Amino acid sequence: MINYVKVKREIHIGANPGTKYLARLWRNEDVSLDTIAKEISDATTVSYPDVLAALKAFEISVSKYILNGSAVKFGVLGSFIPCFHAKCQMNADLVTADTIKRVGCRFYPSIHFMKDLAKAQFELKDLTVKGLQ
Repeated sequence: MINYVKVKREIHIGANPGTKYLARLWRNEDVSLDTIAKEISDATTVSYPDVLAALKAFEISVSKYILNGSAVKFGVLGSFIPCFHAKCQMNADLVTADTIKRVGCRFYPSIHFMKDLAKAQFELKDLTVKGLQ
């Protein structure tokens, strides 16, 4: 279940400016690599240290390939692809590595994962404080 909250925004442009309300993602607590390793260990016959070691090696391998400019594809999950933004130049001779400004990595979900995301359920997060204040 994906949680959301309602937020108030002042919109100053467009056909209908004024006070508007919209849904904003409410992130639950982050999930650590240790938590995932524990869950995999509990669901399989592989021990926790072995799962953790494999996941750490997995992190290192994925980073290595992305830093070398390769896309890393995870089948049903999707792909991690390196990307960058560069400054435009008037002719090709001026384009150098110095014109590359921002480097990043994008995640592109697979078609199967996108279908699963389209079926996601949403729930309004209750932010009222209960108890002593």
